[in-house]
Parts: sequence; C-alpha cells; structure tokens
Amino acid sequence: KFIQFDRVGIDISKEPMLVFPTLHYQNGGITVNANSETAIPGLYAAGEVMGGVHGKNRLMGNSLQDIITFGRRAGTNAAEYVKGVTLKNLTLAHVSRFEQELKEAGIDNPMVAPMILPDYSTDDVRAHRMMDVITESE
Repeated sequence: KFIQFDRVGIDISKEPMLVFPTLHYQNGGITVNANSETAIPGLYAAGEVMGGVHGKNRLMGNSLQDIITFGRRAGTNAAEYVKGVTLKNLTLAHVSRFEQELKEAGIDNPMVAPMILPDYSTDDVRAHRMMDVITESE
C-alpha cells in the first residue's frame, strides 16, 4: 500500500510526517506565439521553458498536451525556418569566445546549471505566495 514508506520502516498511519511544498514543475517565462516562435527570429520554445496555456500554474497531468502540441509546432516551424537560412563564413570562433566568457565569469564546469530558484522548502513560502495572491487581486 505505502511501499515507499514501508521500505524505510515508517508507518504513516501511526507516525506524523512532514509535508511541505516543493518545486515539481517550472512554468518558464519565455513568451511564444501560436507557432512556438519567440521574439528572436529562428528561436523556438516548447515545454517547461515557456508558460504554455496554463499561466503561473497548470492542472495536474496537462503538461503532456503542452509538450506534444508546442513541441511539434516548434519542431515543424524551426525545420521550415532553416530551409531559408544560408550559412556564410561559418567558423568555430564563437566556441573560443564562449570558453573565454566562462573563464572570465569563474565558471569551471558549464555542464552544471547554477541554482537560480529560491529554496522552496522554507516555512515562509506560503506567506510569500499569499502576499502575491493578495497583491495580484488588488
């Protein structure tokens, strides 16, 4: 019945358990049009990097429809866009510039994403969200 708890010897029918909000899904902030195009020509977005049709939150299970719908639109439209692109004087100089920028920024490993989100495990998360809701409704 509660396999994940039984495995570690916790009987949730007898012992209290800590429950707190956690980040399970990130609705990004990249704005796209109906074709999944961003404001940058040739750049398309889909999935968690864009808000989708749900705004600040989504209904449970609805991310799959977003991924399928906007992912297909982004891929189809990006493929169509590149048909008209001609590459001239293509070099790898941008790689050297990128590596230099990483070095100057003190980033040793570009494969590790920086933590940019707040700690959602703290007690004051609910208070902040309630203040956001109150402010939005005014």
